[in-house]
Amino acid sequence: MSNRDFDQLLSASVSHGGLSQEQMAQILTFKMFGNKDGFLLLEDTSIGEIPPTPASRAEMRKPDDCSERLLLQATALLGEPIGYGQEPGGCLVNNFFPQQTQSRAATSDSFDTELDLHTENAFHSVQPDYLLLLCLRQDPAAEAITYIASVDRILERLNHEQQAFFLNEPYNFLSDYGSTEKNQRIDINRHQTVLYGDPDAPFFRFDPQFMVAYSDRAQSAMDKLRGIAWEVVEPVRLSRGDLLIIDNRRTAHARSPFTARFDGSDRWMQRTFASCNLRFYTEKLGKQSRIFELVTEL
Repeated sequence: MSNRDFDQLLSASVSHGGLSQEQMAQILTFKMFGNKDGFLLLEDTSIGEIPPTPASRAEMRKPDDCSERLLLQATALLGEPIGYGQEPGGCLVNNFFPQQTQSRAATSDSFDTELDLHTENAFHSVQPDYLLLLCLRQDPAAEAITYIASVDRILERLNHEQQAFFLNEPYNFLSDYGSTEKNQRIDINRHQTVLYGDPDAPFFRFDPQFMVAYSDRAQSAMDKLRGIAWEVVEPVRLSRGDLLIIDNRRTAHARSPFTARFDGSDRWMQRTFASCNLRFYTEKLGKQSRIFELVTEL
């Protein structure tokens, strides 16, 4: 989709996205005040006609843009919709469904493997503030579960010394951005702390599969933190029309494995990212765009 076509879709979404006044108020309240869970779930939204789940993106055909407009309306309430060149086609609305070529892969197109807890694009200087997931179709056996661990729940289980450690100890966050495939663990010299921002109400970034510790103590602390995060997760089972909004700077999320049939009935998700700082990134990078390649520093 061209920039002009997307801008037209975004404009239509703002005025005719399908969210009710109550739902829009819920989203704005979540943006301004957050909550201890780190996510907001809007159930049974109107997403229009959904065709059989395709086997590949090349085969994807949707008769209307109802779901895209609803998703983008919610995204616009949170910030500016952004995307990444590494994601499918650099699209701003990503479609995910089981693909046989991604079996056992740690990607959103997989189905028979667990996606471990992670903050989305924790290594990227242009990190999304919010992650939005819209369920177009639940998997037939309702096995897929999204898990969300919020920093507020995690901090309740960390003492002052442990919190201070994660506010000060740098880890090397590896990039999965590669020219040929994802999950390549590329060292981009990105040294960051797990907790950052206001020490009394810190932000959180975590992706243990792509983090390198500089000492045995740091590795042990990271392993313990992963265990704590899994202890406090909130499970969310999404069904048709459910919209899940995740605060990406205050959570880590994961997804369970599930069964795929490849008969048109499989799970189908749409995803967008929202940024609250697009003008800041434009100023720093000297280029106005919603789509970002790898940015290692600003």
